[in-house]
Order: sequence, then structure tokens, then C-alpha cells
Amino acid sequence: MTVNNSPWKSEYGVLKDYVAQNPEIRINRQVVYIPGDLRGGFYEYFDRVRRAVVRSWDGPLCSAARSLAKNYAESVKQLSEALNIGVELPKDLSSFLHDPEEGMMRLIYNRLFELVQEKISEDDFERMAEDDLAANAAEMFRTGYEAWAALTLVLLFEPDEIFGLAINEKNEPRVAGIDMIAFGRQFHHPAKRIPEFIFHSRKSDGYIAFKMPLAKEASAYILPVELPTQRMLRNRNGDSSAAIGRRMVFLSVVPDIEKPPIFANLNERSTNSPDLTIEFASGHDLLDAAVIRQAQNRVEIMKPRLGGIMVIIDPGSKSEPFSTDGNIDVFPVGLDRSKLQQVVNKMI
Repeated sequence: MTVNNSPWKSEYGVLKDYVAQNPEIRINRQVVYIPGDLRGGFYEYFDRVRRAVVRSWDGPLCSAARSLAKNYAESVKQLSEALNIGVELPKDLSSFLHDPEEGMMRLIYNRLFELVQEKISEDDFERMAEDDLAANAAEMFRTGYEAWAALTLVLLFEPDEIFGLAINEKNEPRVAGIDMIAFGRQFHHPAKRIPEFIFHSRKSDGYIAFKMPLAKEASAYILPVELPTQRMLRNRNGDSSAAIGRRMVFLSVVPDIEKPPIFANLNERSTNSPDLTIEFASGHDLLDAAVIRQAQNRVEIMKPRLGGIMVIIDPGSKSEPFSTDGNIDVFPVGLDRSKLQQVVNKMI
């Protein structure tokens, strides 16, 4: 992957001229001061540099990100129409999914300021910006893909009713109102890991519990872990403080909506098996023994009744489903919504 030199350097020259022509702007290694009446102009040129870098980057992820953004927007629209509910994502991820170019521009914001402050050279900036885009855009695509796939899975169950969850005065989970889906950040309890929401499926004519924990958190559900203190819990509304990270999905049929499942109790070091666990991986991950071993470990911890599923995120993946050792079925899906139906079929 390479960044074409000329476009961004030309725009950067304009930005430097703007700063030189306005001595009120003070930017050096220690200080960044931009008067209010000059900020509009400064950031207009600053953003032109970032946009030029992104547009000249020839990463193959760009086209896939645009397709993902289109698919994600359609899923959000369909979910809103079906359940009158919104979706909330961390700011960086939301930016990436609503406008991939803008999302990738955000990834090199700090790097460009390092250049403007002369903390790095132009050659360093070019190399570092390329590395930032290659690494971080791929991770943003993965987390964005997880959000799209999760919403699409819910839609494929043909939902017509949805409930949030809360803990009552008896310290038991109970259904509650919900107007916004925020994966991994719905409701927090220091020890109990409960579903984020429960929805009614017309396709299965039953209720389905849904949870999307961080994969690394699920790996520790029955290990001796330090429980959060009240001080640690301030300003947190989810199971983990990490807003961006690899997530997985738990799905379970709920026979009695008045008795929602508790997937894990950290005080008791115990788990309650979901019906299905779903992880997301790239084709490259399948070649990494450590990734497969960690996924198998989570299946062993959660012991899903129907086994574990690994969804392959690579666009254009055409291979057929297959199984790995460790009770994990692998489904190459990419951005083909219809292939996610295979996952739903295991639950109905």
C-alpha cells in the first residue's frame, strides 16, 4: 500500500501558508494556540490535508468500507421501522460507518498535528499515516462489521417486539423499556452478566435473548478476576470500560420472559450456557492457531447448547461452511446478508 505524495503535500503547503500568514496562530512542539476567528480557516485546510491522504491511500479496505457503511445504514433503517428503536455506537465507530472517508480521516488527526508541530518530518508522517490507516482502519472495519452482523441477525429473526433488562430490588434480572441499542453498554451489574435485550421473533414464534460482550471479557467469566468497585463503575453503563474491542454474540431462546437468563455470575464463578455463541474473524485469523485456541476456550467456558459459530468477515469470501476441532462451525459470510441466515437457522 502506498500514499501518493503530491496531493497531500500540495494541500499541506496551503495549510503552512495559512499559518505563516496569520502570526496570531502559535503552533510549536509545546504550544497549540489558534484564535477563535481563525479556527474555521485552519481546520478547513487541515481537513483538506487529511482528506487528500485518505483519498490517495490505495488500501483495498476502502471499497469494502463503503459497502459495509451502506449495508449498516440499511440495517439500522429496517430495525427502526420494525421496532421503533435507535442504535448508538462509540463516536469513532459511528463516524466510520456513516462516512468511511471521514472515519478514516479521524484516524490520522493526531498524526497530522504531530507534523504541524514539527514533532515528526513529512517522510515520517507519510509512513506513520499509512501504518495508522492500514492497522486502524482494518480494526474499525472489523468492529463495524460486528455491529452490522449483529443488527442483521436480529432482523433475520423478524422481530416485532423488544425489551431491555434491569436488575430489580431482589437482585434479579427483569425486562424493562428500551429505546436505544448500544452493544456492550446496555446495563451494568458488577457481577451478573445479563442479556442486553430480549426480542420476540415472528420467525421462531418465541423470545430470543441477545448479548454482545467483549470477547476478552467472556474469556474470563469463570476465572478469578477482580470485581469492579463502585468507584470504578462511575460513568459506565456497560459490562466493560472498553468502548472499542472485538465482541462476540450470545443468543438464547427464552421460554419465560419473566425469567431472563444470567449468562455469567462472577461472584460464583459460574456460567449459564447460551444456545449459541458467535465470533467474528478474518480469513487470516483462521491461520493463527492462537486465535482458534482462544475461540475454542470461550466455547469451553460458555458451553453453548448448539455449539459455537465463527463468521468470516472477508468480503467476497466464497468457500463453503466447515467445522473446526472444538465444536465451532465456520461460516464464510463477508457482506452477503443471506449467508447470515445459516446462523439463524441453527436457532429455529
